[in-house]
Amino acid sequence: MKNSSRALLAVVLLAGFPVLVLVIVAALVALEIYAFSDSPSIGVRLAFFAVPAIYVLLQALFTIERGRDDEVSGLPLTREAQPELWALVRELAEAVDTRPPDEIYLIPQVNASVYEQTRWLGLRVTRRRMFIGAQLFAGLRIDQLRSVLGHELAHYSNRDTRFADVTYRGRQAIGRVVDGLADANGLGWLLRPLFNGYTKLYFTVSMRVSRDHELAADAAAARVAGTAAATSALRESEALEVLWQFYLDTYVGMGWRAGYLPDRLADGFRQLLADEHRVEELAEVRRNPPPQKVSPFDRHPATPARIAVLEAAPEVPVLPGGERPATRILRDADTVLDAAMLTGLSAEARSKQRTDWQTLVDISMRHQLRKATDKILRSRSVTDLLDALDAGKLEDVADSDVKVPPNAGPRARRELLGASARANLSIVVTSALAAAKAARWELSWSGPAKLVLTEPYAESLTPALDAAVAGDTGALRTLLAVTEPVLS
Repeated sequence: MKNSSRALLAVVLLAGFPVLVLVIVAALVALEIYAFSDSPSIGVRLAFFAVPAIYVLLQALFTIERGRDDEVSGLPLTREAQPELWALVRELAEAVDTRPPDEIYLIPQVNASVYEQTRWLGLRVTRRRMFIGAQLFAGLRIDQLRSVLGHELAHYSNRDTRFADVTYRGRQAIGRVVDGLADANGLGWLLRPLFNGYTKLYFTVSMRVSRDHELAADAAAARVAGTAAATSALRESEALEVLWQFYLDTYVGMGWRAGYLPDRLADGFRQLLADEHRVEELAEVRRNPPPQKVSPFDRHPATPARIAVLEAAPEVPVLPGGERPATRILRDADTVLDAAMLTGLSAEARSKQRTDWQTLVDISMRHQLRKATDKILRSRSVTDLLDALDAGKLEDVADSDVKVPPNAGPRARRELLGASARANLSIVVTSALAAAKAARWELSWSGPAKLVLTEPYAESLTPALDAAVAGDTGALRTLLAVTEPVLS
């Protein structure tokens, strides 16, 4: 009853907001009319301040009533193409006492949601859409996916949640008014304090309503999937978010910088999830998730608090068969997940060349070393670097930011410059060997790409590099003799 009262209060406050806006707009218009009738010059000057404020206020009114954008991103999953998924969603909708969505989309984010197209402040629903992240299918079990989808559907299982969508838009609209008035010249600043108290009250009530809805939806998720599935789904979703970002930055990103993208995004992410080393890292993220900063106006309670509420309630057993991968629900899962992830690519991303993972890693590492080599050589050749080492000029090979005190002796000088010179020489030589097809890189989901050298370099390169930095480049010159074209 208390939750319903809060929801009703939130809607009443939202309904009062247009009244407040219209009263102020009417007052400003009346003031303008009076000013123009009394003194047109004063009316013009006043309009300079009043019109921007009126524009911000009226724009907010249209934001409240306007439904969500009809341009939907993601891959549509039809009943004919994915009957098992639709059957599951219908089952879950019935279990939480709501109607199933009209459309289902697979999206390239670690997220799931249900949105409604509404009119008349949420009283009339025109369309209900469900969005499911492709990464959730790639990383969750069936019982965990049941929990996630049951949670989202449960947001619409009670009458008080009918206003969740318009309440969300109301927060956006009111926030836009406060921010817009700050940029609307003098009158905007004068009007802003009038809305601050109203905004604070509305945000406090609506956020509390949203948090109550989240906990109620969590309870529903536990009922349809089991308590263990609901709590593990919350932990797993956070871990998947961390791993997905790592995957984009580390693996997809390396190809991006070289002008390439993998031809199978979803397959790579699933391989990363299955890697033995990454499995341990993912388990650590579950045990120690990234710290969450929860604002007083945050719509969601902190995940540990949500888990604590679920674990404090009577335990609901997990349904049998839920331990299978969530991809079992999808037909042609690899193709579908790849297609969904591609819907999130920008126009720039779509212009990249596509290739398999092994080729992408090798090309990316070559590209990275070429750029580093150009920076080190500065129009010089490999032979020039070797000549500098023979002459004891480590500073010509080391990074320029490595400083040596003027009074440093030969030993101290070598220690200070040696590590940097050794690293730079290794980069230049490895890049030369790669250009001569004597070096390549192999994909590793456990760590950095593995450098593979052909003979005789595999055994002899390391001691030859060490000797060259020590002042004897003979062994390294001999090794590089077969790659003579790259030495010039």
